Amino acid sequence: MSKQSKITGADYLLLLLYLDNCSAINGAIRITKMMFLFNMEIAPVLKKKGVSICDEDLPKFSAYNYGPFSKDVYEQVELFQSIGFIKVKNLYATEEMSEVDDWEESAFETEFSEGSCQYSSNQDGKFMQYKLLNLGKKYVESEIIPQLTNDQLAVLTTYKQRIVHTSPKMILRYVYTKYPEMTENSLIKDEVLGK
Repeated sequence: MSKQSKITGADYLLLLLYLDNCSAINGAIRITKMMFLFNMEIAPVLKKKGVSICDEDLPKFSAYNYGPFSKDVYEQVELFQSIGFIKVKNLYATEEMSEVDDWEESAFETEFSEGSCQYSSNQDGKFMQYKLLNLGKKYVESEIIPQLTNDQLAVLTTYKQRIVHTSPKMILRYVYTKYPEMTENSLIKDEVLGK
């Protein structure tokens, strides 16, 4: 058996885009909070199932305006987009990737300018769509999938399906309730928690 290479946090981002028939992930909140919850809840489960995951290789998160935020995740998305592994499509506008775009699917769109927020109504708030392209798919199939068992892949597939089928508001409510330390700088904490 050849020596296995290490699966990084960035690899897990690609893998999650691959699973569930390469279904797209809609919304910056979904992709950011998906990786946060991966770090907090899924990585420990995978470790118990025999996967070697080095915490230093996972994206770092800090409490920010919309809960847990990771510059690492945004940089990974930009890198994978630039090398043709993923496509990031803005479904409604030409804004850059922003968590605020979809924090509440049926309520508001927020546009940022230096030091101000402007709200306008929106059809469903799922602005950003993240989709794995063929080059990324080939990489996942050749470099990542062979390192995981069917049981490990099943855990990840179930996790992705839960993220994809849960509204951004419900994802935020879960994160804000379970990880309150990550909400200390949130601008939407009272709205998310219904206070």
